[in-house]
Amino acid sequence: MSPADAVTESARSGGLVLAAGARAEVDAWVAGSVVPVTVVPLEGWIGVITRGQSQVDPPYEDGGLVSACRALSGKAAPGLGFFEVDGRALVTVHAPGRRRRVRWVVWDPERGLLRPPGLELAGPAEIVRIAGSPASSRDELVDLLHETRVRPTRMLQAVMATLGLPGTRLLEEPTRADDLPGAVRLVPDRRQVEWFEDAVRDSVKLRHELGVLP
Repeated sequence: MSPADAVTESARSGGLVLAAGARAEVDAWVAGSVVPVTVVPLEGWIGVITRGQSQVDPPYEDGGLVSACRALSGKAAPGLGFFEVDGRALVTVHAPGRRRRVRWVVWDPERGLLRPPGLELAGPAEIVRIAGSPASSRDELVDLLHETRVRPTRMLQAVMATLGLPGTRLLEEPTRADDLPGAVRLVPDRRQVEWFEDAVRDSVKLRHELGVLP
């Protein structure tokens, strides 16, 4: 099961990625996106804020979900993502190194932490390390993620505040990113959209040929 299959889609979704790589490396990674974004420096990080639906056809039109599932490039990493999708809070973890992968924290306001099948889960110590936060933040983060009855965006903001990360207001007001120094609003290149759609079609065709799909 892919991450896109394991996390249910929603009409209302969005979020941001904080990347620790150089601006040029983050820009190169963003150039391959199929989702409109704003890229802006944020106190030692480069923020990539989702700004709407993706430019590809269903079931990949959800900009927040597609952005959450996309791994940072090795040179743009490490990084952390914070997304609300389908009424849930998602924290994505992008470790440094050549192996590109996304590790996850999935939190539901009714049930707390979830373990969706098909997702590789991230631990609190790893999140604290990548955020560059004091080790003492780990226990506070664990306690926070065991809370319930909080709006997903509020939970994400609390997690970011606990880790001492910038950009909390952009989760609720992504348009503010456009007014920040150094901000650039970007829309997907049509060639990237076509390549993405071709790759999806090829993947589906291969699955049919292998008997994975009916």
